[in-house]
Amino acid sequence: MGASAREIERQIKETRDRMDDNLTALEGRAASSAARYGRLAAIGLVVVAAGGAAYFIYRRMRRPTLKDRLDGLSVEKLRSLAEELSGRVKDELPSVTVTVNEKTEREPGTIESLLRKLAPALVGTASTALLDRVSRPAGETDGPYSPPQAD
Repeated sequence: MGASAREIERQIKETRDRMDDNLTALEGRAASSAARYGRLAAIGLVVVAAGGAAYFIYRRMRRPTLKDRLDGLSVEKLRSLAEELSGRVKDELPSVTVTVNEKTEREPGTIESLLRKLAPALVGTASTALLDRVSRPAGETDGPYSPPQAD
């Protein structure tokens, strides 16, 4: 019985070794196939990107001229386009009002507009400084906004 048990163990070990070898070979093939497909996908992506770039450069360099664009239009399309444009022009004319000798509000100049914007800030700063100066006790000379003095 001992000999047959050893024989069975040996066969099991050989079978396991063969299976391990087969699995290792299959894993190696799968990895190489994945790498190959990855390379093919990368090459395909580069080719598509290069083709797209070439197409855009071609279109940028060779823009259709007015003559080329007009050659594709038929007489009926040109007539309908002219009617549409004349309709737009008639609808979009602005109304104009002319007044003579009428007093209008004068637009402020550059300096006046700057003063209008800066005046509230200047008045606020000056009033804060004045209130700080007035509200300080008589003997105190250092306010919260004065620089520190050396001893």
